[in-house]
Amino acid sequence: MKLLSRFVVLSTAVLFLGVGAAKADSSQPLFFDLTGPQGLNMTFELASKPTIAPGNSDSCGFTVTPTDLTIDGAASSDFLVFYSNSCGGAFAAMIDDDDFFLSLFGPKLYSGSSSNPTFSPTSPSGINLNDGTNDGTVYNLTISPTATPEPSSLLLLGMVLLPLGIAAKRLL
Repeated sequence: MKLLSRFVVLSTAVLFLGVGAAKADSSQPLFFDLTGPQGLNMTFELASKPTIAPGNSDSCGFTVTPTDLTIDGAASSDFLVFYSNSCGGAFAAMIDDDDFFLSLFGPKLYSGSSSNPTFSPTSPSGINLNDGTNDGTVYNLTISPTATPEPSSLLLLGMVLLPLGIAAKRLL
């Protein structure tokens, strides 16, 4: 009983001390999900503030290699070019410097300059993009934060599991 009361006091203290301690990282990964015609599904992750290598940006946009890029369920090593509004907005997936896998047009997907871009999550309905053919084909891009547990939540979980582990050890 004494152990239980100590546990309750300690977990309450950890909970109150942990509230507000976690701060959002400005480079928190964002999950991009693009759907389109013929069942196209492209997913990848990028930091909300990606680091752009020198020479990979100009007034038209920037080039970046995303994490975990998959196209229709298959891993891909393509790189992405994100365009400013003056160059058509949206982005293109490039196989190499000359070959486009997919080029989409619409609003600029980032804020700030092409050398210091920032991405933000979109509303659940996402952003509608087109492929420039003017045939009414619509692609939908949704940008959402990746789930990361707060440190205080992990500590609280550990505080719950520790006494359970000790009790199980005593029973065995």
